[in-house]
Amino acid sequence: MSLNLDRTFYSVICDLGKCLYTPETDLADMNLGRIIRDVQAGQLEDVRAVLEFNPAEGWCNDVTDDVLSAAFPEEDDAQETGWSDYGGERLDGRLTGVSVRVAA
Repeated sequence: MSLNLDRTFYSVICDLGKCLYTPETDLADMNLGRIIRDVQAGQLEDVRAVLEFNPAEGWCNDVTDDVLSAAFPEEDDAQETGWSDYGGERLDGRLTGVSVRVAA
């Protein structure tokens, strides 16, 4: 199977009490629909952040608010300040000071 890094992946950061961790996820399951379904079903608990990223293009976004609002639409109205503590601006290599090299 070939690896295509030029696509959008989603990664979840959860709280385990004394540490944060990223649950093991198959690459094929690192898509938005699967992450939303896993959060709804309780497979991913104590979510602290959901990151959307594309390794080939070198960008990453915090999409925690969008994912948790989609997973729990009935609770969205109760959230006044949003789910995430992180900003919604797009981060890329140049903004964070990391050099980005992409081979085509």
